[in-house]
Amino acid sequence: MTRAVNTFKSTSINEKDSLFIGGVQKEYDLDGINDIKDDLFLIYIYRLPEYQTHGFKLGYAKCKLGKQFWDSIKGRIDAQIYELALHEGMLDDRYEKYGYDREVLFWGIAIDVKDEEFKDHPIHDAILDKLPGVVDKNQEWFSGTDITFEDLADVFLDYRSQEADKIPYIYTPRKEQRECVDILKEYFKKNPEGNRFLLNCKMRFGKCYTAYKYAEETKKKRILILTFVPAVEDSWRQDLKHIEEQYDYFTDSDIAKRDFRLDYAPEKPYVLFLSLQNYLGKDSKSKGVKEKILKLENKVFDLLILDEYHFGAWNDRTQETLEELDLEYQKKLKTQTSDNIINTLRIIPLQTICLSGTPFKAIDRGEFSDNNSFTYSYFDEQKNKYPNAEKLDFSIVNPEYEHFPDMKIFGYNMANLFEGILDDLSSEVKIFKKKFFSLNAFFKTEKDFDSTKECKFVYEEHVKKWIDVIQGKTTFPYEFPYRNEKMLDNNKHTLWLMPTINSCIALSKLLKEDSYFKKYEIINLSAPEVGAGYKALKYLKRRIKASEQRGALGTIAITVNKLTLGVTVKEWSSVFVLKDLTSPEQYFQSIFRVQTPYVENGKIIKKQSYVYDFNIDRASALLLHYAEKTSESYTKLEVANLIIRYLPIYLNGDMTQPIAEEVFYELASFGYNSKPLSDKVKDISKTTRGLDEQTIADMLNDPECSAVIKNIFAHAKFSKPTSITTPPDSEEGSYSVETRKGRRIGQEKGLNDYKIYLLIDDENVQEEFDKNVKLLADTNCPVEYDEKQRKYFYNGVLKGYESGVNIPIKKLQCGKNDGEKFVDEIRKALGDDIVYNTITKAKILDIVHKHLNNEANIPEEYRKKMYKKWYRDSFRGAVQSILKPKIKPDSCGSVEDTHNVLKHILSKVFQFLYISVYRETRFKDVFANADPYVFHSAVGIKKEEFEILNRYNVFQERVLDSYIHEFFVNESLGKNLLSGEEINKNYRNSFNWFGYGIVKFE
Repeated sequence: MTRAVNTFKSTSINEKDSLFIGGVQKEYDLDGINDIKDDLFLIYIYRLPEYQTHGFKLGYAKCKLGKQFWDSIKGRIDAQIYELALHEGMLDDRYEKYGYDREVLFWGIAIDVKDEEFKDHPIHDAILDKLPGVVDKNQEWFSGTDITFEDLADVFLDYRSQEADKIPYIYTPRKEQRECVDILKEYFKKNPEGNRFLLNCKMRFGKCYTAYKYAEETKKKRILILTFVPAVEDSWRQDLKHIEEQYDYFTDSDIAKRDFRLDYAPEKPYVLFLSLQNYLGKDSKSKGVKEKILKLENKVFDLLILDEYHFGAWNDRTQETLEELDLEYQKKLKTQTSDNIINTLRIIPLQTICLSGTPFKAIDRGEFSDNNSFTYSYFDEQKNKYPNAEKLDFSIVNPEYEHFPDMKIFGYNMANLFEGILDDLSSEVKIFKKKFFSLNAFFKTEKDFDSTKECKFVYEEHVKKWIDVIQGKTTFPYEFPYRNEKMLDNNKHTLWLMPTINSCIALSKLLKEDSYFKKYEIINLSAPEVGAGYKALKYLKRRIKASEQRGALGTIAITVNKLTLGVTVKEWSSVFVLKDLTSPEQYFQSIFRVQTPYVENGKIIKKQSYVYDFNIDRASALLLHYAEKTSESYTKLEVANLIIRYLPIYLNGDMTQPIAEEVFYELASFGYNSKPLSDKVKDISKTTRGLDEQTIADMLNDPECSAVIKNIFAHAKFSKPTSITTPPDSEEGSYSVETRKGRRIGQEKGLNDYKIYLLIDDENVQEEFDKNVKLLADTNCPVEYDEKQRKYFYNGVLKGYESGVNIPIKKLQCGKNDGEKFVDEIRKALGDDIVYNTITKAKILDIVHKHLNNEANIPEEYRKKMYKKWYRDSFRGAVQSILKPKIKPDSCGSVEDTHNVLKHILSKVFQFLYISVYRETRFKDVFANADPYVFHSAVGIKKEEFEILNRYNVFQERVLDSYIHEFFVNESLGKNLLSGEEINKNYRNSFNWFGYGIVKFE
């Protein structure tokens, strides 16, 4: 049986509290009665007399009007038997040693000299800021060497008195905010009553402030704010301080008071903030809610503001369970409209402003048009930040917007990382009629299907592998978030989005068990003790602060949706998207959390924010949708260009070169199981039958077939595929004189220094490398270089030195001999006649990767950081080289050359189709009806030569038939979508209809 807590007054407790109320200093006894107001906030500090080294607890209690102060404090503490900041899962008997006595050392009334109440959380923040060495142990406990309860009490008293000295900072609207206010005034001047206006503005635009500014300038006195998401209350309270008009501010707790009346002072302007969960949720039929609605009935409000409007507009399919919202509320939101809500509350709004950063559903339904909406997107912000961006000049930055971080998206294709389970993990929900790899399925748990089981991933071994992969513990030649140093610098405090509460629990457990990630503070925001709304935000901030105090590498906040809507966490600089966010609203509400500015003492702490998306096809589709909905009337390719310019996407962690607009458009338009038409046609794994290295070897060993291939090479010159782009020179100056000079100096030095790194322990390699690069750059950088030239020179030194250090090790081919020997193991497993081709590739590499991922299989002398990568590369290369099909020495060309020839032929067939007057829908008909002369001119070979190539039945006619049909569909769509000769040219080029790297055709 659990014992009761014994709460008592310390002999040294302050029996009285003296403070200013209404401009008059008053004194209150601890045993006195509350005659100030209902639900008065009281601050208390207590300790455990039997375990005083545990520290001090500072919390708050509510005191009802007419109740004794001490009784309210004692009643609150008596209920806190388990609030001791102990480890999760500790048994009841473990609490015994801490005792059940609670000695109250201090109390105070939480009202500042402006007669405004405050809770305990600002005191907690002030304690951590002002008291060096204090440790926040969670659950409001503080300890530290030489920290006394008087120190904590002094922080409270200082905070209470200094609030009077804080002069509210009155904002001057930025130009886009000024424009928005003026448009609002003009609209409601023409449409004075009963109309609504949408602010379709990105997160961190300042929608709250802008709405207040409009209300102030138009002298609105009665303002009602209804929010769909409770956590935003604090931001509305704070933003009211940034306008000159003095509004009273009321919330649900005020309107619940029996004697509360909105018309208490008719001339006094006020803001009433209400959370709709309290009116539509599980308590909606309670007596208290009904009484509150009666107080609102038939009240006329000059301005109604519907905040987070997109949330109310989510439909049944796109709305996911939110941990902080009760189920009854979510259920009602699926059927409620804003009109229904107004009727439920029985209010009369004269004007309505709807606020959202992602109002896609409302726009699609036709609720708003250009006439009654104002749009400001991330791209508008970036244009303001970089005035010369249209000229691809990002060197000039507008200081007014400099603090807004740039965003970068790093995309990874899980379908490539986990090919073995791909068929089981396609998405159940299609986005824009395309299916994608399902992260929800990848991270599903056994408990999802059987509530009696533990929260363990169904694909736990694959998830563990993924955890290794993002640390770079893999043979994949990509850069990963916790391997690349530049990424690591931006990953101190991250947000990870998971599909379910169960998956949050399972991932949290695995990360805490991992040798690297256990160095981070792992915060499961879905855990019950976190709470909801502002309580959850407070919990997170305290955990972040605690992580810094204990020297953790950073924090990882894992959530389903909690704290992804309407809240600000400035420390978050990166977000991991690990679930199937099929709704554009949810996706962008979530990822833009990390774009919150972070400025301390005038210094910009966060200059960039990263999004790591492990379903890049899905992400691109949603990005295209966002840009189309928030930009002017652009063509799709212009929209793609907008995204690539201001929101660059990097594939597989390659930070040197963002993808080109054509590549983005292709990613956005098709899932992993579908490609742009030109690429489909040239994808010989689909358009040809059994076209592996063995088939090509047979073709090259056939004299007639080999002659045709030789003939094509005699008349066509091949370059690299046109989809490969050159990185822009504007940011890094890759081809500048300074970069080339730095690269040359760096490479020469790297070639001399490489042996240094072979003797250093892995954990010291990067530190030594960085130190030597900096020294080399500082020593050799010409003094006359300006800042930009120095940057280019430094980048050149870095790249050159890195290359110089690696070249000698790469040349060693240290894994080649072992790889050649390992071929015997592969043949034992797969048969002596195994050949490396498109069919067998996955099986062979699976065996190779398993072998290489076991460090015991790597010779000890090659296990160090500098050797390991090149050992694995040369090992894998040796296996592939031996197992590839062999071609007779007298044959023409190679396997790779023949691949390119067939791609070229197929693309030329489509060029012929495009210029042909015929519109056949079958490949056989296209070929049969082709004029021999026209076919030869367009494709480059005769019809009979084409038949020789197809002697091996390489062309999949059924597949090509479907592509031909899709070609005509897209051609029609293209003509409808775009207009103008230049646009049409871009459209066709974007799909790369003509040729595969052909420089010239004679």
